[in-house]
Amino acid sequence: MRALEAVTQLAMGLWVGAAAGFALGAPKIFAAFGSDRQAAGDLAGDIIYLLNNAGLLLGAVALLALLPRLRSGVNKARLVLLLGCIGIALTTWLYIFPQMERAQPPEPIQNYAETDPLRVAYNRWHTLSERVAAAGMLLGTGVIVLGPFAEDRRGRR
Repeated sequence: MRALEAVTQLAMGLWVGAAAGFALGAPKIFAAFGSDRQAAGDLAGDIIYLLNNAGLLLGAVALLALLPRLRSGVNKARLVLLLGCIGIALTTWLYIFPQMERAQPPEPIQNYAETDPLRVAYNRWHTLSERVAAAGMLLGTGVIVLGPFAEDRRGRR
């Protein structure tokens, strides 16, 4: 059972850590591209897409490692948090990403005034994607933090 807990912790640690690393590093991407915000945004978008897909895979691994250990109430709570993470990643992949693509203006975003309806619509989806990603990180952190408090089938921690 300890091996399964290690797999759960590793998968969730990689998922949350990668997302946090991107959040911390994203400003550096935009700084490196200077005035070419479109190229920076394109690169950041590609990275976010890869991270979301990796998160789905890591979430599935964590889920498979957690399922045999659901006798613990703490692990049941962790399951709810983990399913929330997976649900967020699926929602992002199936709904938010396509909506952002549809809302992407034909010209680079910086060519539009802040009040332009095209820019406003895109920014709305961008802000939602940031908030949803933050919620996923919080849920994933909960799965990790609760790990040491879960008992295995023999009643040991």
